[in-house]
Amino acid sequence: MHPSMAPSRLPSRPAPAARWIALAVLLVFAAAPLVPPPLRDGTSLEDFSAARAFEHIERIAREPRPIGTRGNERARAAIVEQLRLLGLEPELQAQRVRDYYGRSGGSVDVVNVLARIPGTAPTKAVALMGHYDTVPGAPGANDDASAVAAMLETGRALLAGPPLRSDVILLFTDGEEPAPRFGSSAFVAEHPWAAGIGFLINLEALGSGGPSLLVEVSAPQGWVVEQYAAAVAYPAAFSFVTTTAELVGGSNSDFATFRNRGVPGIELAYLHGSPIYHTSTDAPERVSLRSLQQQGANMLALVRHVGRLDLDALHDDSASVFFSVAGLFVVRYSAAWALPLALLAGVALAVVGWRERAWLRILQSSGATLVTTALAAAAALGIWIALAGWRHSMGLIESYVFLAFFLALAVTVAVAVARLARRGIPVGADALGVLLAWWGLGLFSAACAPGMSYLFTWPAVAGGLVLVIRPVLGSKPGLHFVGWALAAGVAVVLLVPAVDIFYQLAQPRPGNPDSQALPFVAVPVVLLTLVVEFLRSFWVRRSEPDSRTIEEQKPA
Repeated sequence: MHPSMAPSRLPSRPAPAARWIALAVLLVFAAAPLVPPPLRDGTSLEDFSAARAFEHIERIAREPRPIGTRGNERARAAIVEQLRLLGLEPELQAQRVRDYYGRSGGSVDVVNVLARIPGTAPTKAVALMGHYDTVPGAPGANDDASAVAAMLETGRALLAGPPLRSDVILLFTDGEEPAPRFGSSAFVAEHPWAAGIGFLINLEALGSGGPSLLVEVSAPQGWVVEQYAAAVAYPAAFSFVTTTAELVGGSNSDFATFRNRGVPGIELAYLHGSPIYHTSTDAPERVSLRSLQQQGANMLALVRHVGRLDLDALHDDSASVFFSVAGLFVVRYSAAWALPLALLAGVALAVVGWRERAWLRILQSSGATLVTTALAAAAALGIWIALAGWRHSMGLIESYVFLAFFLALAVTVAVAVARLARRGIPVGADALGVLLAWWGLGLFSAACAPGMSYLFTWPAVAGGLVLVIRPVLGSKPGLHFVGWALAAGVAVVLLVPAVDIFYQLAQPRPGNPDSQALPFVAVPVVLLTLVVEFLRSFWVRRSEPDSRTIEEQKPA
């Protein structure tokens, strides 16, 4: 046999158990930002306590609180009483508005409750905001008595510690639920404190638990995210979330009133279990104390951090790309780097493509990847719409059972398409073709929505680099395993939070059908399928030759 016809030696793979164990560890690491931190025992008076905050929820969320009702008045009186117990002087701002719910047939009073904690050398004030009204029929323990409780507990903790440089305003708005946002609109239009706000933190809840997410940022975005990353101990911040909020026009909460006027700030919210949103089941027993702890502790840390700054200073308004890793820290960089990083991934893939010299097979693999994702997404969308009509109030565990089903669906479609459309494609060409699909999405998002680009660009970079160095690794299974773990780790760690959050956005919300977005389920299924394809293509099988072997087997 001519030496050029001898097949090259392929790396043997480590025991399958090692890869499955590594994958399980990666999944736990990737899911960490989605799990609120455990409750802390023995909390000091200067720390935020979910247990203390929950007492306010039990006091306020005994009944629905729509504008102009007795329940609304009782909640307002309870807030005023608690502020006075803290030694503050609450102020009421009333405005006569039309009776949005049509119960009186005329007009009702919408009343904001305000209090101010003085600073030592204030420039502008830090404002904490949440609404105490609800829609008819909902006790609103999460939406938004949890915000009221977190604000009262935060105010107590601030007063127990050393004073800040800036004043802190506690703004409990009324009339947030009607689309006009009566209370916050009245505040920014008429109250003298509105012009002096230099930073705003708004709290919301669209469900019963889950991580306290950074869901929206107002300019200067880069500076605001920098302060969040520097201050909070339990970060859950992803630029694909804030980018999605921007693409859909932003939230329709009180935060929009200030965002539209250019007030710097953030909105924090949790959204797991959103089928209870705006329903009678949003009761105190449905509040996750761990989510409340994370929401409140992050707000307290952020207000203490920002409250020590000069809020009159000018800040860089450039956008940034950011994401939390394991709930421990936030990776962030300028959005201006999104396109160069995508081009870097393209260079790595081009090097591999030049070496493989199997472009038709590579394009065949890319096409099969796109067909796989399209089929899985279309099937999931049809199934999900049918399921949501049948189980429109599904529980959290039940919803994750359905998500596991969608993962199984993605695997099934990927295997079926692989058997039909990937026969004869060498391992290297197959992996490169899959990465080209990732890279295309990364390049497109880098140009059109940079905040989403990291979801696709970084896996493409990691996978491309692993393919570039694969020949250097020779037949050493341990080194190939490390390369696989690196590439798989980047894809899994970055994509798992996106799968979960987009899936939560797609949940049915019978109490507020206008806010549900069932077609969003196609997004997590697309991401799941891409990850499945990524792992499949990099899971090198001993019996499959790579394209270099095929080339070497050709007669000279």
